Amino acid sequence: MTTDTLNEFHTKTLKLLKKLIGENREFDIIDLFSQMHPADIAYLIDILQDEEKVRLFSLLDIEKASDVILEISDASKDRIIEELSSEKLTKIIDEMDSDDAADFIAELPEEQAETVLAGIEPEDVEDVKKLLQYPEDTAGGIMQSELVSVPDTALIRDAVSAVIQAAENTEDIYSVFVVDAEGHLVGTVPLQKIITARRSSPVTSSMERDIPRVTVDVDQEQVVQIFKKYDLVTLPVVDEDERLVGRITVDDVVDVMEEETSEDIYRIAGVGEDDSPLSGPVQSVRKRLPWLYFNLLTALCSALVIGFFEDTIKLVVALAVFMPVVAGLGGNAGGQTLVLIVRGLALGELTLENARKTLFKELLVGVANGLAVGVVVGIVCYLWKGNFLLGGILFMAMTINILVGTLAGTLIPLTLKWLKLDPALGSNVFVTALTDVCGFLSFLGLATLFLKLLT
Repeated sequence: MTTDTLNEFHTKTLKLLKKLIGENREFDIIDLFSQMHPADIAYLIDILQDEEKVRLFSLLDIEKASDVILEISDASKDRIIEELSSEKLTKIIDEMDSDDAADFIAELPEEQAETVLAGIEPEDVEDVKKLLQYPEDTAGGIMQSELVSVPDTALIRDAVSAVIQAAENTEDIYSVFVVDAEGHLVGTVPLQKIITARRSSPVTSSMERDIPRVTVDVDQEQVVQIFKKYDLVTLPVVDEDERLVGRITVDDVVDVMEEETSEDIYRIAGVGEDDSPLSGPVQSVRKRLPWLYFNLLTALCSALVIGFFEDTIKLVVALAVFMPVVAGLGGNAGGQTLVLIVRGLALGELTLENARKTLFKELLVGVANGLAVGVVVGIVCYLWKGNFLLGGILFMAMTINILVGTLAGTLIPLTLKWLKLDPALGSNVFVTALTDVCGFLSFLGLATLFLKLLT
């Protein structure tokens, strides 16, 4: 289904849904939802008003509700959870895979989480509690306990039986893991080999021994890189003793990629990670205001620099015309570099070990771009104002500030990485502040130095 077709489907379905809501035709709504994918239902619920969200969600059966609630936005989820009884919420969570259940429970208030855990089926609650002990951004935090494993003494027919028995409660079975008597991971047998191998042959004859694996404490960004490097659909997770404890599937990795990408974008822009277009105004203000205050502080620093050169600006009013140009181009150059560096760090292409080569390359890029843009803006200034010296000052200031912006876009995220902080954390705010101050200082400073010749 193409994007246009999907949008058309959503538009038509939303129109029909609103008509059914207006006519109180709940049975028809239930019938409509029974034919729809949980993601499409979640999309429609997100668009509706709060009262309608809760009403429509209450019409879903427990199994579909457990899928839909994982797809809706945080704002809609919070509103729906407020109206759900603890009993129904427990039933919904009990239907989820262990990793989804653990993530969901971790976001609940402590008292509500304890109530839910107490109501989950005994055979499931231990798996969920084990997953809750791992940080949410590690392999242990995103893995699921549901998997298919057989001992290394098993035959192919035993592996087939294990898959059949697990199929009801385990989704997306791509392979069977092979363990020894102590539970250590020995290897894996892809489902395709299990289907085509002779039933009487040992699983070890079809087993792949040299397989990628991660320990529970590995960061989720590294997990994404491993999936990408080896083109995986599933990845075993082991403890410090190499015992198999869970698996990560490609759908989990897609969620992590979206989460990490969104997180980087939000942090570069100075927006709270859990802010969204559907968030309430109070929440959005609370998340954005601290960064705006910080930005105000940096802007006041720029204003302070300009204040030092008030007399120069009074004597050469044309300086005020070109000040934003110098600061703006430096900020843009820094922003270009910043995006590349943050992305390189996130994908593992750039590390602190190979950063020197990148720094040298960006230094050359900054000089080249600074000279190229400086020449053009200097000529424009001369043709416009008829002042050759002013054009030369503008050329020098532009070259300096684009170089500073490029170096700032490189060094700020690398420094944050070295300090073991998120490289995207407010980087754009720091780069903009630095290029504004540097741009005004270089341009107005050079103008002051040559003031007698300008006037």
